[in-house]
Amino acid sequence: MESINIRTSQNVIINYELAPLRDRFLGLFVDVLIVATTTFLLIWVLSIFNASELLSAVMQYSFFLLFLFYSLGLEIMNNGQTIGKMAAGVKVVKLDGSEPSLSDFLMRTIFHFIDTYLCIGVLGAVFIATSENRQRMGDRAANTVIVKLKTISNFTLKDILNISTTEDYEPIYTEIKNINEKDMLVIKNALIRHRNNPSANNVEVINKLALKMSKMMQVQKRPTNNTEFLKTLIKDYIVLTR
Repeated sequence: MESINIRTSQNVIINYELAPLRDRFLGLFVDVLIVATTTFLLIWVLSIFNASELLSAVMQYSFFLLFLFYSLGLEIMNNGQTIGKMAAGVKVVKLDGSEPSLSDFLMRTIFHFIDTYLCIGVLGAVFIATSENRQRMGDRAANTVIVKLKTISNFTLKDILNISTTEDYEPIYTEIKNINEKDMLVIKNALIRHRNNPSANNVEVINKLALKMSKMMQVQKRPTNNTEFLKTLIKDYIVLTR
């Protein structure tokens, strides 16, 4: 499971699971099916009224035009989701944490014709499979990514308090009671990100947090296992502040 950290405009880091290729294909398939069905119905209606000249033009351009307005319109009005993306449980988000703009959605839609339709999706699939953040050309141009709607580590203090403890447990680092709740949430989120994806970046975050906490609490000697050290800090915090 690949994930990505996105810092919001409120300076909150949210860890998203990147949408796998199969989910993106499912969303695209549903969208194409909807547009294709709409195009067929439009052609059928025109054929009933025997509008031959208009029918010829519609048959040539209607699918692409309908998809342009369908994809662009829904993503703008529905917070980065078409009906297909809703069915697949994915959405468009900006890498810098800001809200995607009209120009971002337009850029993604325009590039659909290059990396999806002109090459039957092959180019888009190659870019998604080989890029670090699973971005096709349109995503790169718009600085967007497609993520799963369910975030990995958007936690509150309630999550910390749900950690089981032992009544007879004797806290090791009593200085932890002076640390604020926000810092404890950061530690817990970092541990969960590391558990779900023990990448080099997440390991580095764990190591830096362990060093920072030991300095804040003036711990002279901490365990060599930084992950276990941070877990102990969380448990001590719960016992001492509950």
